Amino acid sequence: MLNELDSKLIGGILLVAGTTIGAAMLAMPITTGLFGFLGTLVILLGCWLFMYWTATLILEATLHFGQSASFISMAKKTLGPIGLAITWVSFLLFFYALIAAYLSGSGAIFIDAMTGFVGVEVPAWFKMLPMLIFFSPFIYFGLSVVDHLNRYLMIAMLLAYLIIIIMLYPQAGSGKLLHTDWSFSLLSFSVVITSFGFHSTIPTLVDYLERDVKKIKQCLFFGSLIPLVIYIIWEALILSIVPVSGNFGLAYAFSYDMSLSQILQKHHNNDFLVIIIRVFSLFTIVTSFLGVAQGLFDFLKDGVKAKNHQRRLFAFILTFLPPVLFILFFEKGFITLLEYAGALVSIILGIIPILIVWHLRYTHKKSFGYQAVGNKFALLLGLVFFGFVVLLVLLKNMNFITFSTAGLI
Repeated sequence: MLNELDSKLIGGILLVAGTTIGAAMLAMPITTGLFGFLGTLVILLGCWLFMYWTATLILEATLHFGQSASFISMAKKTLGPIGLAITWVSFLLFFYALIAAYLSGSGAIFIDAMTGFVGVEVPAWFKMLPMLIFFSPFIYFGLSVVDHLNRYLMIAMLLAYLIIIIMLYPQAGSGKLLHTDWSFSLLSFSVVITSFGFHSTIPTLVDYLERDVKKIKQCLFFGSLIPLVIYIIWEALILSIVPVSGNFGLAYAFSYDMSLSQILQKHHNNDFLVIIIRVFSLFTIVTSFLGVAQGLFDFLKDGVKAKNHQRRLFAFILTFLPPVLFILFFEKGFITLLEYAGALVSIILGIIPILIVWHLRYTHKKSFGYQAVGNKFALLLGLVFFGFVVLLVLLKNMNFITFSTAGLI
């Protein structure tokens, strides 16, 4: 029998993995496939390595600041008023946008299923209700409750993933994996870096795992490694089946904003596969929603000093009310914001943790019981990498960098 801490370790690993594996996984083959599998493999490994490393930096800072530390309290004590303001704004914009996207995305799957199976048409505003009604209440009761729910959801998601792999594998062929087009080499960085964002759960996990550094590091390593392996297998399979050029190829999907499920339907006409892809999509959204919402809720609890039920309830309302309002009135604004997701991830989960640790180590000269790998040179290298991603996202969204699929469709 597992003791309580070992059980929590397994739950923590699954929470990190579930938070990491999101709906972006379904879009990833379309943006990465134009570059090619081998180049994508290098980008996946590089982004995972940098994101896992910054997770250990956040762990270092969290352990230093004590129980219930969050990004807010860490930024306040190290980066001053300007750094604190940037942390607040970047964190809230990104995680509100993610929650809004999860509410909309899950609802779209529910609506699609109801329309397809029952023939009932529902209004657009309904799309946010299923996730809010069925899953947001778990957030209020804390990580121990979310952990147990997430375990069952992760099992269901992995089963759906295995079924998809088994059904698609007979069509796979290695020839398409040799494709490489360097003109698309910069296209996928923002999507890939966003697909390794689990860091908001770290302060919560530190308390949940009772500050056991060894188990927390295992949780972060294996919890992020599982998605990396799943992504690599997923990329290899999809890119070996769907051609880059031609009708309903990856270039076609990229140009006409088609989803991966729509493309797969064209290459594998199987109604059961469509259902399984819907199920898998839903579970990737729900597991990510639980991890992100729990991290945001704990972040806001720290921000409003929620030491009683009234303030806890206030933090809960602050977690979900803004995304709901933006879905109702300004959804296009959230869609625009999500286009800058890679830049926000690089700032929140890359640049800010590096600056916090830099200030603790070299400005305040604080000593630690635990210190992540990396000296000044490594921290500077990390700043350069994440700064490059921010610049790349900005240049791409302002159309200074464009990617043409002319000749591939």
